[in-house]
Amino acid sequence: MGKLILAFVFILSSSSAWSQTSDNPNEAYEYFNEAIGYYKAKDYRKAVVYYSKALKVNPEYTKAYYNRGSAKINVKDYEGAIRDMDKTIALDPEFAKAYMYKGYGYMKLKDYKKAVTSLSKSIELDPMLTKAYVNRGTIQLKIENYELAIEDFSSALDIKPEQASVYFNRGICYQRLDQISDAVNDYTAALDYKAGYLPAYRARGKAYLKLEKYEECISDFSSALKKMPNNAEMYYYRGFARMNIEDKNGANADFASALEIDPTHKGALENKAISSFQLGRYEEAVSDYSNIISMDEKNPESYVNRGIAYLKTEQNENAIDDFNNAIKLNKDFAEAYFNRANAFAKLNQDQKACTDMRKSADLGYQPAYGHINGLCN
Repeated sequence: MGKLILAFVFILSSSSAWSQTSDNPNEAYEYFNEAIGYYKAKDYRKAVVYYSKALKVNPEYTKAYYNRGSAKINVKDYEGAIRDMDKTIALDPEFAKAYMYKGYGYMKLKDYKKAVTSLSKSIELDPMLTKAYVNRGTIQLKIENYELAIEDFSSALDIKPEQASVYFNRGICYQRLDQISDAVNDYTAALDYKAGYLPAYRARGKAYLKLEKYEECISDFSSALKKMPNNAEMYYYRGFARMNIEDKNGANADFASALEIDPTHKGALENKAISSFQLGRYEEAVSDYSNIISMDEKNPESYVNRGIAYLKTEQNENAIDDFNNAIKLNKDFAEAYFNRANAFAKLNQDQKACTDMRKSADLGYQPAYGHINGLCN
């Protein structure tokens, strides 16, 4: 499934309002403004130092605590950020954004229960805080409360519609609830607001595949591959869609491209073998199934499939070896007996062919019944 996108932009308070008392208010104010300069220059560590200087002069400087907490978030000091937001809230219990950033800190620490509590408080104080809804929705998505996540993302979009990542995340929720058409609509909206948005192409391509809209799926993965040409998974999905519209050559090429990038991609290995066989490239199919067997020597079906490819190239002894291996792994594998009978017949070993065909029929394989008389009389 698709990977969720977290969108969070810090809003720095640059107000010069002075509501605290101090013996030397101008000095604290100067430190505060210097800190803002460092913050805007993205030197967050220096910003923390100068906000701390301001707070040393005036320990009740509310906005200095708030801004220092924001700077600490940017250097991933989430515990420190939470402490500063708590100081802000102690000085101003109605400071909605302080609750929002406190919730964000808890979210980054994966303390989702406390994060939701703080974010909910920020929304209670200011119902127009878009980012509080976004982040609470992100938490609900992470903990698989998809309906609640959809509610929060929808609230965020009601306030500010032009948020591609929020449409994308809501689309993920819809897809996981198997509401695929709604997911497609959201991925499309994400692309409307952010042209060329790679995650949306990838997710919508998978959704189209589930809806059996193969042409649309191919189009989306083709767009995605222009931006990320070395992604085996996307070649695999496009190849799978091409198989479903009978574009066997295109599918085979896509599976081959996937395997060039990731030779161990199981789905690409299996479907490359199938498409090689369907195209009549039996030697290639033998090679494909050999690669599959090298990764899993205990799968009887792989031996049968390679054995059939050997039969198609008149390598009957090799085919018999593969059917033998399949039967060793599964003594009741009717198709293995059936195909081994065909190999024995090609080698004029009629008695062995008859025995295998009877065994296949005894195991309930319907095609075997029509061959018994021809082989056994």
